[in-house]
Amino acid sequence: MERRTALGTLSAAALAASQSIIGSASAQEATPPSPAPYRAAVMRVPVIVPPTLDTVDATRTKNAEAMVAGIEKVMKGPGPKPRLVVFPVLQYTSARRAVSGTPMSMVAVDLISEPLDKGIFKPVIEACRRHNCYVSTSTQEKVPQLPGRFFHTGFIMGPEGLVLRSPKSQAQSAPEVSYLRDMADEYTKVFGPDSILPVVQTPIGKLGCYVEGEAEVLEVSRLLASKGAEVIVHTSMEGDDTPWQALKQAIGYQCHVYLVTGTTSRIILPKVPDGEWMGGSSTIVDPMGKVLAQIGGKDEGFAVAEIDLAANAAAKKKHGRNTVPAWNLYTKLYKG
Repeated sequence: MERRTALGTLSAAALAASQSIIGSASAQEATPPSPAPYRAAVMRVPVIVPPTLDTVDATRTKNAEAMVAGIEKVMKGPGPKPRLVVFPVLQYTSARRAVSGTPMSMVAVDLISEPLDKGIFKPVIEACRRHNCYVSTSTQEKVPQLPGRFFHTGFIMGPEGLVLRSPKSQAQSAPEVSYLRDMADEYTKVFGPDSILPVVQTPIGKLGCYVEGEAEVLEVSRLLASKGAEVIVHTSMEGDDTPWQALKQAIGYQCHVYLVTGTTSRIILPKVPDGEWMGGSSTIVDPMGKVLAQIGGKDEGFAVAEIDLAANAAAKKKHGRNTVPAWNLYTKLYKG
């Protein structure tokens, strides 16, 4: 079921210090004029778990094909084509890949050593180029400069290739995942001082990205907003034990950003062919904290809403007295 609310390659060919994190340099540049209003789509779709070790590649191919089919369906909807499409987490291998005994080392990919259109992400990159759009999900990631470390990394693809990557900083993940909170000095030594929770300037505004439970930590959203993020891309899978909608609306309102969340609908397991249903909803929240579009429960498909970045400044002007932190006070009050 679908619901609509009325409402050149940048990926690094060879990682070097000057290419420490995609977009970090852009984030420091003068912000160009805001783009005209555009549409964003949030996906609520299933994902297939690799049933056995020898089916990992075939399963990733099926999941990639499903992503492209979803993008094409979104683009055929009424009205202008969305410029931003946000999928759930781990849309290539799922968050349950361990049920088949698949080790992290087998599914982790290198996002930054070569262009994304040379590997498993090629079909989605090609869709981005066909439709001039940006697409987000997450992946298990390995980084050549940090051998033996694995990350759960949210990332954004576009016509340019890799646009932004942002590994989890602290939210719970698989046992093999390294958190940036535990290795901040080591990570920033490789990728630069602004590499943790970076933002990037794009033709559709300044974007930040995070994964799943990172949204539960308000400082994460605050940090992205303080770096100038106008849209936070949130690739997620949600249970019913967290008040997700309240959190999402609070993030939009308190940080004066659009929060655009894609969530998993079902996980297709080897012994559960109809899938295990997940909670939450795929949601678009505006900088006033209003829900603009949403699809959840046992509905699958996508929801679409308009992103008008003029709303960010309007929200800050209206509510900033109460919601923008007085850092000169609070930084002195925080305890280490």
